[in-house]
Amino acid sequence: MKYGEDAVFALLEILNRNAIPYMLVGSLSSNAYGEARSTKDADFVVQLNLEKRDQILKQLPEAFEIDHQISFETITGHTRQILKIPSIPFEIELFDLSDEPFDQSRFERRIETRMGNHVVWLPTPEDVILQKLRWASLANRPKDLLDAIGIVRVRKERLDWRYINRWAADLQIGTKLAELNAASEDF
Repeated sequence: MKYGEDAVFALLEILNRNAIPYMLVGSLSSNAYGEARSTKDADFVVQLNLEKRDQILKQLPEAFEIDHQISFETITGHTRQILKIPSIPFEIELFDLSDEPFDQSRFERRIETRMGNHVVWLPTPEDVILQKLRWASLANRPKDLLDAIGIVRVRKERLDWRYINRWAADLQIGTKLAELNAASEDF
């Protein structure tokens, strides 16, 4: 493997072949809808039991280094497993689908699309914006607010703002939504 996208495509093939419910999230999902930026990782939300997880991990190419210890992501407390591709270097995080209402909603709303020649399931652009605003709020990561702004810049008139406003209130991220709205007034 030469590039991070090679690792992502390899995992997509495995997940799709095994009919594993998933969605590609993080910067790659915001890149799909907004202004692209470089990244050295990929994030997936997966719905896996232990047996299926073991089957998937056994199918990974040799270039993958598997951290068999499932850990907690420090900001949200969600469980995750880390896959590394040291030769690139690139990292993939597999987040388990949580029971949180927003996580369940965005997973149910995910859409099938294509990335190159590969089928990929993505959250809707509205759900990517909301998750990016959550991260910007919880982790104080400016790049997440910039990702959300990039999506609005590209898709402003095609977004379901009622949905965004409703979830922003539920998720208590109104301050970040106000920052997003202020930044997007110019376009």
